[in-house]
Amino acid sequence: MKKKLLLTALAAVMLLQTAACGKPAEPTGPITLEDQTGRTVTLEEPADTIVSCYYVSSYAVMALGLSERMVGIENKADTREIYHLASPAFLDLPAVGTMKESNVELIASLEPDLVIMPVKLAEAAETLTGLGLDVILVNPENHEDLCGMLELIGDACGVPDRADALISYYDVQMDALAKRTADGDKPAVYMGGNSSYLTTAPADMYQSSLIDLAGGVNVGDALAGDYWTEVSYETILDWNPEVIVLPSGADYTVEDILNDKQLAGVAAVENGAVYAMPSAMEEWDSPIPSGILGAMWMTSVLHPDLYEPAAFYKDAAEFYKEFYGFTPDEALLK
Repeated sequence: MKKKLLLTALAAVMLLQTAACGKPAEPTGPITLEDQTGRTVTLEEPADTIVSCYYVSSYAVMALGLSERMVGIENKADTREIYHLASPAFLDLPAVGTMKESNVELIASLEPDLVIMPVKLAEAAETLTGLGLDVILVNPENHEDLCGMLELIGDACGVPDRADALISYYDVQMDALAKRTADGDKPAVYMGGNSSYLTTAPADMYQSSLIDLAGGVNVGDALAGDYWTEVSYETILDWNPEVIVLPSGADYTVEDILNDKQLAGVAAVENGAVYAMPSAMEEWDSPIPSGILGAMWMTSVLHPDLYEPAAFYKDAAEFYKEFYGFTPDEALLK
């Protein structure tokens, strides 16, 4: 009898040690969430199957290590290079729509535990909710809301620790950037829009926050609004930016700007300080899980003496290895 009690006690101790040293168990039971529109959603247990109707939330699913749970994805997944590199299985998933419209019947037929939709699909979300599906609406338009989306998905899928790890990475890198650039000069930066370099990012756009994080001053902060805003050649000449940056999705090239005679005399053009953000994998000028790399890249451009490009490439490769599960070739980071 004493031997049996001893073995039972020993087993209990070993179980406690395993729980303490091993990975914490994923939470079970009902999970009540408030999505990014204020809707209350209650899941009976962590979601095991997911449909994402928006590329930003699909990127988040990847970054949180949940790719294998995806059963449906936004249209044109094959055009996103990051899926080919990090989650090739995404390419074979049913296409359920765009951020403007969705195939409600197809989504319902997949019977997912969780549907993630952008706020523009609020009406479709209500339809799916009426069919008995759990839907969360997300609106990651800035860094804070991006972190909120990551926390929301992490909680819904029972992996809050993964969301915390990614957000902690942001905090560490943002603090490092602030310290690097605290005492240096802050060059005036002009960021062109996606379709034309005669549009730029005003103060309330995410792109402006990247410039600020990188130790620059966005000349477009003089403008109000939260979307690409049209400007004239005269305005650019008046602002006279020291650096011009093209976003990842630009429909024009560095050479287009350098060869535009109407920009002659602008400091950035005169000095050849015109740079295109890397675009081989993702859009780092957008509020996506890898968006912090946009600020880090820009710091290496604006302050190469404080943060060498080689150091950035190393840090970016480590980011993808840790959160996306692969190590990209350096050429993809340039």
